[in-house]
Amino acid sequence: MSYMQPNQTIVNSSGAGSAGYYALQANPSPHPATMHVEMPPYWHLRDGRLAKRVPRSQRFSPSQQSFPGITFSSDGWCGVRVTDILHNRASIDCPTDTVFAHHGWRATNLSLEWPGYLSGSSDASRCRLYTHVKNSPMTREQFALRIAQLIQNLHNRALDKPVRVGYEDWAFSKNRVRLSDVYILSAHYYRNVWVPELYVINMD
Repeated sequence: MSYMQPNQTIVNSSGAGSAGYYALQANPSPHPATMHVEMPPYWHLRDGRLAKRVPRSQRFSPSQQSFPGITFSSDGWCGVRVTDILHNRASIDCPTDTVFAHHGWRATNLSLEWPGYLSGSSDASRCRLYTHVKNSPMTREQFALRIAQLIQNLHNRALDKPVRVGYEDWAFSKNRVRLSDVYILSAHYYRNVWVPELYVINMD
């Protein structure tokens, strides 16, 4: 029987406890929404899990944005979990920024554009968004909550209901996409509507 010497052991140079791991934790990647390019198809979250981007129409591309998007991160790590926002467990960076104040709007539109479900003025994935809360300008944290509430609304109405052919993997159900699987990375404005960038874990 042969024995392996300690110096022959192969270790994960970036695994937990390694210098690479701590360097990564201390230096999260720049938010992809600030790079003015198409959002990546996958994104590694703070805990190392891989999240998959929710697909959307080609008309919602960086070149079609009216101005820079609004980002959501926690301790520098982009992406905030929907259920953490809904249960007041999320620590969102720059939470009190009044993200709409410089636009001078009283209201705007918000649409999830979730694949497989209809997107119209009366469906559960779209709403009119008022930019003041109790006579004060809406903050980044409040905007994140409104997006999370709209996702929850769509989830509750669409749960276990059929979706269009080809989008079965994106259906809301306990065996497919659960509310706790969804993360909000940012939101972008296209002509007359805000569309959030959403990512989902446990897709592969």
